[in-house]
Amino acid sequence: MLKNAAGDFDNFYYDILKLELYYWEYSVESTTEKSDQLKQFLAEFHCDEDSTINSRLKELIFLSYSVRYELKRFNIPGAIILRSEIKNLLSKINRQALEYPENRLKLFDLYKVLFTYFDNIFNPLFRESKRLERESALHKIEQFSCDDDLIVNTLANYFLGKIYLNIENNPPESRIHLELLLEKYPGNKSVSELLAHCNSKIKSQEIRKRIHKNSVP
Repeated sequence: MLKNAAGDFDNFYYDILKLELYYWEYSVESTTEKSDQLKQFLAEFHCDEDSTINSRLKELIFLSYSVRYELKRFNIPGAIILRSEIKNLLSKINRQALEYPENRLKLFDLYKVLFTYFDNIFNPLFRESKRLERESALHKIEQFSCDDDLIVNTLANYFLGKIYLNIENNPPESRIHLELLLEKYPGNKSVSELLAHCNSKIKSQEIRKRIHKNSVP
């Protein structure tokens, strides 16, 4: 996907795709090397001198990946602190006052709704309101997957592929988004491996259904 992106996207978009690639590599192979690679790029992405127009968007993206990194390391206290920083940042941002071009606004909205989705996953009291907020956020991400902006729909489809596969336990829905990505980026390693895992889960589910059906008198 990055090879295709080099010509299609500007440096800002390209860095976001690169950040997602490094996170995916770390999530698959949680070695010290992959961890250091992700941390280094996160630091470079965060500290890079950029125009003011991108600063808050970069801060939101940086914090979002930092939370995911800490959760992957099971550093729950660190993730909670970063989550508070994201909520504080979002509370200070007046979307109407953001002087972003339309594509940057869409990217901001996508990461904001992703945070809303993940923030409402943890529901220790099984509150109906949290379930409804999560479903609403998921629906909004689905809308972004059909957007006419290439980077926005690419990221949305990628996130949905992973969400349906790993969180919602809905591999058939995951396959729809992963196959769409593979049509755009044939031979992409990360998407191909996710799709293979997805197809394996679908096959396992079908086998379990057949066994259950045959066991029912």
